[in-house]
Amino acid sequence: MFDKNVDKRLENVRVANGSRLELGVFGSTLKKIVVGAVLLGGLAGCGASGPEALYGLTAPRDVPVKVRASDYQMLVATPVALQALDTSNIAVTQGGGPIYSYFPKVAWTDTLPRVFQAKLVETLENTGKLRGVSQPGQGLLIDYQLQTTLRAFELQVDGGDKAYVEVAARIVDDRDGRSIGMRVFAASVPTTGDTVTDAIPALNAASDNVLAQITSWSINTVGRIPRAKAAAKRAALNSQQDAGKRQVAAVAPAAIEVAGTVK
Repeated sequence: MFDKNVDKRLENVRVANGSRLELGVFGSTLKKIVVGAVLLGGLAGCGASGPEALYGLTAPRDVPVKVRASDYQMLVATPVALQALDTSNIAVTQGGGPIYSYFPKVAWTDTLPRVFQAKLVETLENTGKLRGVSQPGQGLLIDYQLQTTLRAFELQVDGGDKAYVEVAARIVDDRDGRSIGMRVFAASVPTTGDTVTDAIPALNAASDNVLAQITSWSINTVGRIPRAKAAAKRAALNSQQDAGKRQVAAVAPAAIEVAGTVK
């Protein structure tokens, strides 16, 4: 069980000169430190012998999609995450605050970004609405990239225990690097306790919700872009870029206008 009564456990924490150990985060002083103090012993044991259990995520199969199947191919980039989430440890926070701790002796099956990426690929594939879905390095000719940032993926234990997942997603045209759209997706699922056996099903449910939202939005967004229109747009953009380069070259030696006069 994750220990929420950290105040009592931290009363005896002192630095060498006898003063209370303090940590400044975002301009405030936190006199109760969760990281390391609460789960230090458990994590140390975990590091020595390895986790006793590994947990994965599921991938939704019935995602509502409003468009017909397209011949577009999509790359799912490796999600971006701060170091606190770019780990195989399963995170716990107090009310979504800036202090992270982790369940001892358990871990995700890989780093969290890679686990989430694999399940996002699987969810997109499950719809059957794209010609191909891949991860970087798999050699697929790509039309669009799906880029994500893991903002939160944790059990929150202050003010009511719940699993909370929040992910920002962006679709980028792979040919010209232009953003097609961006949205933030979030889901929370209450838990009946704060043990890892309470947390994992809730985190899976919240993750499933977010995966389904991202998948539905992504496929509906690119599915509404006709192949001919997309090709014409790229051709026009390339033409404009070429013309812009020619204009710059032509203007470079010309007269320079300064304060309304030409010299």
